[in-house]
Amino acid sequence: MVYIPSSTYRVQLSPQFTLRDLKNILPYLRDLGISTIYAAPFFTARPGSEHGYDVTDPHQINPEVGTMEELQEIAEELKAQGMGWLQDIVPNHMAFHPNNAWLMDVLEKGQKSRYYTFFDVNFSHPDFEGQLMVPFLGGPLEEVVKAEQLKVTFDEHGFRLNYFDNIYPISIDSYTFLLARVAEKLSSDDGKTQLAEQVQKLEQLMAHDKLEPNDWKQTKEALYQTAQRQPDIKQGLATVLQGINEDESILQKLLGQQYYILSHWQETEKKINYRRFFTVNDLICTAMEREEVFTHYHQFIKELCMRQLVQGLRVDHVDGLFDPDKYLTQLRELAGEQVYLVVEKILEGEENMPDYWPIQGNSGYDFLAWVSNLYTDAEGERKLTQVYRRLVPGAPLDYEGLVYEKKLLILENYMQGELQSLLRLLRNCELLPASSVNENWHHALATLLASFPVYRIYGHTFPLMPEAMEVVDKAFAIAYEKAPNLKAELEHLRTLFESGNLDSEEQKRNKLYFVMRSQQFTGPLAAKGVEDTTFYNYNRLLALNEVGNSPDVFNLDRRDFHERMQYRMHIYPHSINATATHDTKRGEGSRMRLQVLSELPEEWEENAKAWIQLAQRHSKADGPTANDLYFILQTLLGVMPIDGQVDDTLVERVQEYLVKAFREAKVNTNWSEPNEGYEAATKDLVKKLLQEDKEFMASFLPFFRKTAHFGWIYSLCQTLLKTTCPGVPDVYQGCEFWDFSLVDPDNRRPVDYELRQQFLQEIRESKQPEELLQQVLLSPTDARVKLYLLHQVLHLRKAQKELFDRGVYIPLQLKGKHSKQAMAFARRHEENWCLVVVPRLLTTIISENELPLGEQVWGDTSIELPAEAPQEWQLLFGGQHIQAKRAIPLAEIFKSFPVALLTSTKL
Repeated sequence: MVYIPSSTYRVQLSPQFTLRDLKNILPYLRDLGISTIYAAPFFTARPGSEHGYDVTDPHQINPEVGTMEELQEIAEELKAQGMGWLQDIVPNHMAFHPNNAWLMDVLEKGQKSRYYTFFDVNFSHPDFEGQLMVPFLGGPLEEVVKAEQLKVTFDEHGFRLNYFDNIYPISIDSYTFLLARVAEKLSSDDGKTQLAEQVQKLEQLMAHDKLEPNDWKQTKEALYQTAQRQPDIKQGLATVLQGINEDESILQKLLGQQYYILSHWQETEKKINYRRFFTVNDLICTAMEREEVFTHYHQFIKELCMRQLVQGLRVDHVDGLFDPDKYLTQLRELAGEQVYLVVEKILEGEENMPDYWPIQGNSGYDFLAWVSNLYTDAEGERKLTQVYRRLVPGAPLDYEGLVYEKKLLILENYMQGELQSLLRLLRNCELLPASSVNENWHHALATLLASFPVYRIYGHTFPLMPEAMEVVDKAFAIAYEKAPNLKAELEHLRTLFESGNLDSEEQKRNKLYFVMRSQQFTGPLAAKGVEDTTFYNYNRLLALNEVGNSPDVFNLDRRDFHERMQYRMHIYPHSINATATHDTKRGEGSRMRLQVLSELPEEWEENAKAWIQLAQRHSKADGPTANDLYFILQTLLGVMPIDGQVDDTLVERVQEYLVKAFREAKVNTNWSEPNEGYEAATKDLVKKLLQEDKEFMASFLPFFRKTAHFGWIYSLCQTLLKTTCPGVPDVYQGCEFWDFSLVDPDNRRPVDYELRQQFLQEIRESKQPEELLQQVLLSPTDARVKLYLLHQVLHLRKAQKELFDRGVYIPLQLKGKHSKQAMAFARRHEENWCLVVVPRLLTTIISENELPLGEQVWGDTSIELPAEAPQEWQLLFGGQHIQAKRAIPLAEIFKSFPVALLTSTKL
């Protein structure tokens, strides 16, 4: 039977939060009601890694995080408590770092390395002649050599090339060259004899087709020990190395003998011969489609599953893999049928995840988007668009056009190397007419890649599935519209997505290879063009600029939300329900607060206009543009704590975030060439607005308090939906309190667990339910109300696991004056029922300091019950009993708490 969590708690394991730290909070998480620890990658990563996705060794736990013994202790404690562990794994890429022993083995031994096929490298790239690009120099190689920043050294690890903190191995072929020069410096016969013996051993070893790491390691250590014992050899080595390091021509000759080429980091924007994660040079992708790579990489992961140290796996960036279908089939076989398996998958618009994958679902970005859009007022779309147009002259209002433009920007300026590689693949596979003009094909291919409406399609055989071909047709329709002058080239590219009757078997293989290969780049292109560029330019309503969501999908009505939940229950009922992740652009509480702007567009415009005028008093000539200023104002509204208190830490967080955001926007500054004046002006403006301009704060705080009030109520609604809708609710670390964080690294700040434990203990020890409700509601600032809600629902989920795992989802109708201001559904399994009711669009019926309580607010509004529903109910929050035959008045269920969950069983 597959392990199904009743809830997960996401932790970012790192040197700052270790397994020992995690063990200390296990009693708290158990008391909160969490069933499963959901851990960021804990494999050995780059030194000091705060996130773990830069893995250097997937075969062991990161020593900076903990030990196997500690994991075993935690596993035993979890088992005793009926809890489990969901582990994040990273099959798509590893760190391009000297600590990556597999990769360094390739750099050192070339084709003689057992890991030569492990990384997605094109060694036949015409610009690299069998070498791997190593793009980490701060300038062109010639300048670096001239500045004497490269040094060749020798120690027990052999000959190595040092560039500041980076150390790369010298190739095995260079040892003959180097040791021959050392031999010329020797004066003693004994030294010459001993060195000759070492050279002979070296030559014998190099005669093998593959060199085992340990054999080569021992040979280098023996050479080093010989040098330590023989002063003549030691001195000869020192003399030779000094001569090389002081002679540019000899050093250049040595560099030419390596299996890699040291390059300026910016060169990858134009050419590259390895696949990387998005545009991150220091994350090199694996060739996971190769059997030997899959088997070797997953050895430790398999052990974790077989020993039941983990009960679930979360696959990072499944879209980066050459063949996700095959990979997931292999992973399911390796892990076993009992392991809970989910994937990270970004879905666009109406896209659904493949329903044939052998998994339990995804990591929850889709759910995050649905809840967010449910709380955006559809009537505010047109009004906010007009506000954006009026307050930001020249605002980029054509969202789809902007996405296309930014994808092309990424292709032309940051992923040109990837584009050229795909074009070269088409040429080498003879998939393009031999006499055609290369420039046209370059533009046609770029147009097509930028036109894909989703991250990627799936399939490893022709014909591709209908769902995939539907996406292909949409992509080409967009491409034809964008580049009508390239119609002939695009029509030819369209033929590559189907096998023709006259195609040879080789042509079919080449076509399919191109299709699958191209899909490894449409995903990164979408991520960089949309999430990491467009989302920082299209600023109409920042709450929608979120991973998994789209600013172009403004609202989701209740009917559509219900349909998605019913589909989810039918296809992937155990998919994760996330509302905050390590990837989200802003905290879950910030999003819900900013959604309120869709209900108050007129007030927002009036206030934003005044704030812009106040801000412009401080703006310098190189200060923030109107579009960036509009971004800043929404950021301030979302990040502020509920009490409106500003301190130096908040100012610094916002400043650092805005520098990152505007670099991502790539308009007024960027990562490659930062505009320091613009960034300094932005940071100065933030400080003045928040800490020096009393007039601004006096104007800002009243509207802020209004949005903050509705925001925290909506945050409770979001939390209740997450914990009761079909799926497995996930709590991102610390988000049992309000979450007003910004994009990473801000959302990885340390969590105050002592305060959370204290509040939870007070909640658990309370003997007066109604008095407890009043206490937590009177002080929303400290977030105990959210902690209380989570505690109550998570324990109910554990007690009624079958109801929430298997219970059908039943949309409920509301009637009465304010029926549009709430949403309700039921979950039912056999005789057990629960009803969930949440308010929405509250600004029209209550003031900023009220709660949705009582008859004076809800009047005659009620929920209609199904005919077969029970007549006796109990409120989870407060414990009151309710008798109902056909309907339940909202005034009764919202009397003591802003959201409601009713059960048919006695609590």
